[in-house]
Amino acid sequence: MKVAQLTMKDVKLMDFEIHKMRGFIGNMFEKYDLIHNHGPNGLIYRYPLIQFKTVDESPIILAIGDEATRVFGEIFMTLDHLDIEGKYIPINEKELSVTDCPFGIADSLIEYEFIHPWIALNKENYEKYQSLKTLKEKKELVRKTLIGNILSMSKGLEYTVPARIEAETTLNTTKVKLKGVDIIGFIGIFRTNFEIPDFFGIGKSVSRGFGTVCGIKK
Repeated sequence: MKVAQLTMKDVKLMDFEIHKMRGFIGNMFEKYDLIHNHGPNGLIYRYPLIQFKTVDESPIILAIGDEATRVFGEIFMTLDHLDIEGKYIPINEKELSVTDCPFGIADSLIEYEFIHPWIALNKENYEKYQSLKTLKEKKELVRKTLIGNILSMSKGLEYTVPARIEAETTLNTTKVKLKGVDIIGFIGIFRTNFEIPDFFGIGKSVSRGFGTVCGIKK
């Protein structure tokens, strides 16, 4: 899987400012719906191929796949500042990497950490989660949801999963504010027999940094 990553090393942003950065860049490059995921008929439902997030407070932009990395080249060449609610932020130090990353089913379980909260539950699943009586039942629902999210990501990236996905989770709930609404997110560690490149997002709102995954190096 071809992945391009732009890191703005001399810029510091808070997590809640990432959607503002995405909005600014989306307006600047409005002709590319891969950035903002809006078309003539409204929102385009797909796994986001360009994702915005922070790593150690430095904003990064991730482009996944050939088409997204082509769009990414124009962003890299043109982007020299951010505008966050009228605040001009110059970008003087950009670091670009383009790599071919392993993606897909693995022979053994690999350990990962959610470095930003994973938004796992839609309205229907949230109501089901709240109705469950035991922690074991809730954990199993979360585990199955994680597998479902990996399958959805695979479908969005046109990867056919050739074997059963296994998963184990050691996650805790955390409060998340999304579009001004308080919801439940999950943070912590999971293991799965699936190779996921660092900083890929899983679940809802991955284009703005939620559900960002990082492999745990042994």
